[in-house]
Amino acid sequence: MKFAAYVLSTLIGFLAGRYLFADSSAVYASLLISYHLFLAYLVFLENKEKGLSLLLLPTILTHTACIALLLGIAVLRFYIPLFGYIRYLIPALAPFESEWLFSGGRRKPQFEERPKLQPFPKDVPDEYNEFLKYLAQDNRPFNKPGMSVRDEHLAWMKDRAAKRAALQRLQAQAQAQAQQTAKPTQTSPK
Repeated sequence: MKFAAYVLSTLIGFLAGRYLFADSSAVYASLLISYHLFLAYLVFLENKEKGLSLLLLPTILTHTACIALLLGIAVLRFYIPLFGYIRYLIPALAPFESEWLFSGGRRKPQFEERPKLQPFPKDVPDEYNEFLKYLAQDNRPFNKPGMSVRDEHLAWMKDRAAKRAALQRLQAQAQAQAQQTAKPTQTSPK
């Protein structure tokens, strides 16, 4: 079916150029009419996923560049006689443009769903100043590539909380030992 549409659009373009236009405009009209007829057939009847692959302005600019290429080939027929016959093969470039610009294959932006962030902890001013001192360091142990400052702060807070808990455990153990040693030893009656 595509081949029949290709031949029909080339024939219509040739006849329109020959009988409706004169001089060199006939060549350009023939080329443009046949190309656009075949392109319209491919876009509207053959294409399963209709739509633009690019945004509107880039599509217009790219189509204009394709037309400039086609017209350049038509101009070359003055210098290379073989190009006078190649112009009948020009609509064969339409499937390329049809797939490239009008296939509707534009990717929609994918947003990865991030876990819901915890509210930023309300630090006391001393803790805030400690974190600022940490950020001023050249070698920050919690800084990883791609990590935000918020994530780095949460990792710093988690580590800080773990160190505080360990310190409290050590203090509790030391206090318990101190209490045991401070208890007066009861002497048993003799």
